[in-house]
Amino acid sequence: MRLFAALLVLFSHQYALLGQAEPAVAGMSFGEIGVCIFFSISGYLVTQSWVSDPHPFRFAAKRFLRIWPGLFVAICFCALVIGPLATTLPLLEYLRSPEMHGYFALLIMKMRFNLPGVFLDIPYPRALNGSLWTIPLELSCYAALLIAGMLRVTNFRWLMPAIVLGLAIHFFTTDRSTVGVIANYRMQYGLFFGFGACMWLFRDIWTNRRITGAVLLLAGTAIAIYAQKYLIASLLAIPYASIAFGTASTPVARRFGRFGDVSYGVYIYAFPVQQTVIWATHGRLSFIEYLATSVLATLVLAYLSWHLVEAPTLKLKPRSKRSLASPPVHGAATAS
Repeated sequence: MRLFAALLVLFSHQYALLGQAEPAVAGMSFGEIGVCIFFSISGYLVTQSWVSDPHPFRFAAKRFLRIWPGLFVAICFCALVIGPLATTLPLLEYLRSPEMHGYFALLIMKMRFNLPGVFLDIPYPRALNGSLWTIPLELSCYAALLIAGMLRVTNFRWLMPAIVLGLAIHFFTTDRSTVGVIANYRMQYGLFFGFGACMWLFRDIWTNRRITGAVLLLAGTAIAIYAQKYLIASLLAIPYASIAFGTASTPVARRFGRFGDVSYGVYIYAFPVQQTVIWATHGRLSFIEYLATSVLATLVLAYLSWHLVEAPTLKLKPRSKRSLASPPVHGAATAS
């Protein structure tokens, strides 16, 4: 499901990067839907990780090892491989540029999307990695969950849906034009994360009642769509659908994991790969050719990222004595 979500983002961006309007469903682009799926699944899995091992240091260390090693290599790849190839500046001038050095501020979550002289004459100019802006938002969700866990909110599980419902009421009744774009998205995606967290805490209720839950949420989604409240409809539909399907054990779905978890790699490499392909071909390919080339190249880089960077560093995750003494729970490696 996470790979599907990452590919949705890639597919949607392919339109934007070629200067075309992104297709939308009920007011949301496919890229936005993909990000909502990501946050929903993240809420579910990261809550599982905290409940399984409610230790602040180990929780933070696991999040660090999941995010930063792969991100560091991707940033180096963009700045030290794509940049020197695509820049219009002399190589030494490029390497000495403060803008190039400043690009590494991405590692401390300061958004930098440009490199000096890179991608100046393509339909979506200068932007090198426009997908990374959601990572700080996800980190803020991790921080909120950590605080909630330390306050023992997760020990009294009915508190979590009460908090999420309160935040949703606040979000949907506030004039969102006054809070800023980033704050707006942080709250929006935070609700999807919170819905996913609630689904983990209440998994004993819905796991054996998937059809009943789907019917109830489908009814609520239909009412929201009829009222043209599309964001409410997506909040009702996306987390449940993605998690209920993602946790179902089916022969086809199980086989997707045999190559490793390439979803994060797809997410962080897709945008620069797509821009590089467009720059290198000068707009000579069709949309389908651009999409196929970008998907293939991105999957190769994501595969290498998982096997050479992400999986090895995840082996460094600190574990509690309880987890070392007991067999792993199905899916726990992904969750942690």
